[in-house]
Amino acid sequence: MTLVSKVDPVGDEAMPPTTKSVRNHDFRRTDLLERVSLQALQGLLEGFSRATTQKFSSTMRQPCVFEVTGLDQVTWRDLNDELNEGISFFTFSLAPLPSRAVLAMPTEEMLALVDLRLAGTGEDDFSGRVPTEIDQAFFAPIVEDLLTELSRSLARIHTTHAVLETQESNIQFVSVVSPSEMCMAIRVSIRIATRAPRTAVICLPFPMVRTLIASLQSTTAHDRSTDEDDVVEALRHRVAEIPLDVVFQFPSFVTTPAQLMTLRVGDHLGLGHSKGRPLEVRVEGLLVARADMRSAGIHKACQITEEVTK
Repeated sequence: MTLVSKVDPVGDEAMPPTTKSVRNHDFRRTDLLERVSLQALQGLLEGFSRATTQKFSSTMRQPCVFEVTGLDQVTWRDLNDELNEGISFFTFSLAPLPSRAVLAMPTEEMLALVDLRLAGTGEDDFSGRVPTEIDQAFFAPIVEDLLTELSRSLARIHTTHAVLETQESNIQFVSVVSPSEMCMAIRVSIRIATRAPRTAVICLPFPMVRTLIASLQSTTAHDRSTDEDDVVEALRHRVAEIPLDVVFQFPSFVTTPAQLMTLRVGDHLGLGHSKGRPLEVRVEGLLVARADMRSAGIHKACQITEEVTK
């Protein structure tokens, strides 16, 4: 089914049409990933693109920009139809994740990276050039560096070990999943030195992606639980440090206004507190304990004799 947006005229003049990309979407498919999961994975992959940009720029001594531009859910058959000639394919594993993945890199950009590694400028025209065995030998460490950064970015949710397995110049010789199996196509814009940007694709089969998402959800739940525990502990700590007024209270007694009016400095008032009777310990008016009068050196003190719980 194709979704098309339509703009209706308003008033006497029609609104200018809005340019939007229109995609075919099969609503019968129920095995697609949720948007929130894709957004979380894209956050990890953006870290991969930043790290790869920094590493390749410093290694090649030329600006090399890698930028994740989108995540698409496609079948392996559709991806085969999309990837035409002029592309080098590298299959790799991310142990212990299931299945194998594929990196599809424009061959011209691979040759440009080889040229930079050999102290060239990377700006030559490599169109139509078929990589030699020597070129392919140089491809391997370049791709391994890229896969290492991918593995490091995924380590936040799942520890993996990236291993480059094969190199192919024709996608017909690349077989990682069945034609109808769903894959996640990570589109990466690559700009090397002053060359025009080109797009590479990292294809991760759904079994691999679902394992990553399960690890991501587990990590997120653990982090959330840890954060909640930290909040509770911080709150408990703050509550324990709140200053409170503690009062050791003698029992009240009854007097008259006439007696109060005759009071002078030095007069004594009987408290009506019998010997051996404990004092009441109150915090903010709440009875929490009882205590006896004691002496601590030259100071008077109270010793808690009973805790009052209600």
